[in-house]
Order: sequence, then C-alpha cells, then structure tokens
Amino acid sequence: MRFGFVGLGRAARLYHLPAVRALEGAEPIGGFDAAEQQRASWREQTGLPIFESVDDLLVRGAPDVVVVATPPASHAEVCVQALEAGAHVICEKPFVTSSAEGDRVLAAAAAAGRRVAVNHQFREKPIFSVVRDAIRAETYGRLAFCQLWQLMNLAPWNEPTEWRAGMSDRTLLEGGVHLVDLMLVLFGEPPVAVHASHSAGFHADPNADAVQLVTLEFPGGRLGQITIDRLCQGGTRYFEVRAECERASLRASLGGRALVQVGMKRAERPGIRLDLGLGGLAWVEHGLRRKVLARSPKEQDVYATGLLFASIVRAFQADAEPPSSGREARDTIAVIEAAYESAERGERVELAGRLASAQTV
Repeated sequence: MRFGFVGLGRAARLYHLPAVRALEGAEPIGGFDAAEQQRASWREQTGLPIFESVDDLLVRGAPDVVVVATPPASHAEVCVQALEAGAHVICEKPFVTSSAEGDRVLAAAAAAGRRVAVNHQFREKPIFSVVRDAIRAETYGRLAFCQLWQLMNLAPWNEPTEWRAGMSDRTLLEGGVHLVDLMLVLFGEPPVAVHASHSAGFHADPNADAVQLVTLEFPGGRLGQITIDRLCQGGTRYFEVRAECERASLRASLGGRALVQVGMKRAERPGIRLDLGLGGLAWVEHGLRRKVLARSPKEQDVYATGLLFASIVRAFQADAEPPSSGREARDTIAVIEAAYESAERGERVELAGRLASAQTV
C-alpha cells in the first residue's frame, strides 16, 4: 500500500512515518505541508519527496492511504479531499472540530467506499491496553466506576504550538480527547449523559478552560469521571487511571515512575517497595496487596502508533471497520460537545440521538 502524508510536522516524523515504515508491504511516497520550512526539512530528514499541494499528492502520488496531521481546523477538508480521490484515511487526533464535520467525513467515506481511522494511540500503550483487556475479560469482575485525571503545569494558552494555544477554550478537545476516548474504550460503550463544568482560574478570558470536571453516566448506573488541571503547581501526573472493578482496583500511571518507598504509609503495606516504569506503569490492587501488570517503554508513542497503524491497515485491506474508527472518533467529539453544552447550561445533558451508534467500542 502506498502512503502519502499531509502535514509534515512532529507527529508525522516521530510517529506516523516510523509506523508506516515498519509495516510489511507499505511504501511511503512523500507528503505535503503548507509551510515551506516543513517541506524542506521533511525532504532533508526523511529523504522522501515533497508535493506542491494536496491535489498534487493525490494525483501524482496516487496513495492508497493518506495520513492527515495538519492543524485540527483543516482535518475535515483534507480528509474529504483524500477520500474523494479514492484513498483511505488515518487522521491525527482530534479527528475533527465538531460532530457535524465528522458526519461530513463519514458520508464522504461511505460514498467513496473507503475507510477512516483516527490515531488515538493511547489505546495501545501497554499500561492502558492491559487495563482495557482485564476489564473486557472481567478478570476482576465488572467495571463499576472509573476515574481519569491529568495534572499539568502548562496552561493551555501557554502552549508553544500556535494551533494548540489557539484552542485554549477547547482543552477537552485538544488534549483531553485522549481521556474521553480512553474512558469510552474502558467502558466498552458510549455514555448516556454528561455533566461538566470548567474554569479559567484567574485568566481574563472566562471561556479558557484550564480546569475541566466531567462526569459521564454509562448504562447500568455506572459512572466515569475526568479531571483535567492545567494549572497544577505541585507534583504533576500526565495521565492517571483508576478503574474500580468488583474484586480489585486497576491502576495506570503514564509519564514514568521511579520510586523507592521504605516504611509505612496509610492504606499501603509496610516495608520496601520499588515502582519502576520509564514510560509508565499499570498495576492491580487487592486491599493492601498490589501486582504490576505492565510497563510501557520510554518511546511508547512510537510503539503504540505502530501497533494501531498495523491493525488499521489490516482492516483497510479486509474492507472492515478499523479499530479507532472515524465513527468512534466522531462520537467522542459528540460527547465533548455535550460536555461544553453542559458547562454552558449548568445542567446534565443526555446523549440520546447525538451518537452515530450505540455499538460496543
């Protein structure tokens, strides 16, 4: 399969291109970026051709798959353009900026007989996939409650990347989309309602949402809770998971752990304990007993993107819906839209009629 790239920045070079090069039978044919500097450095660093426009890539390059990694506001347009040219699409997150845009892309895919997937690679990081698999197998009983939280000392308006800083009033979409997507994956189905609120802290713009509190209601009376704190001045935690099952708590911590603990701490067993996971750690807790389930490698985004791309391409070849499909990503966007609506209205928002489907994720 021939792979073309639109958007030649960090994600394309560090994650997408290595993932494609690792695929048997895959041929990267080059790419296009609107920025001349990106085009020049791409050719120098990768040795791959550059094209003069998206149309030039689609016509002269004739890719079977187009990997889209432009700023999010342009995702829908580029995806539709690639689909109408007869290519499958793998899009970087966030998929699109609205569920309406998602519907447009999915309609174009259906009309062209092509497939769309989104690089929600967090699903395939070992510390998260082992938790997902344990929940689905009900190894420790059924999932009752799940918490995801992110603590960062980087306000969204201070993001060094221009398009990210420009989404400082859509933090739940820009970076928080990973948390929402993983929450839906862990429960294995979409929520039925959402209640959310957010805060700008002391920022002059009240719509800037550096702090997010989101409660998701799932079938069977189960709850999920997402906390994002981009104003954290203490010890930060890039991404933490606690999944409460009937017989144990499943935990995961992304961002690396290297801790030696000696002595006693409330709610933990006394003695000596070593936590070591350069890219992150997953474990199960039974009372005061705990067991490590998985460790993530330091370069886990490359690893996880490679796993996800391989599964996506197999689905493309089989003409089957891929994992992390555009349909799933569109519904994740719809949940995020409902969260912002809930914050604005100050009330719970039901999701009936807003999701593309209620099938298992």
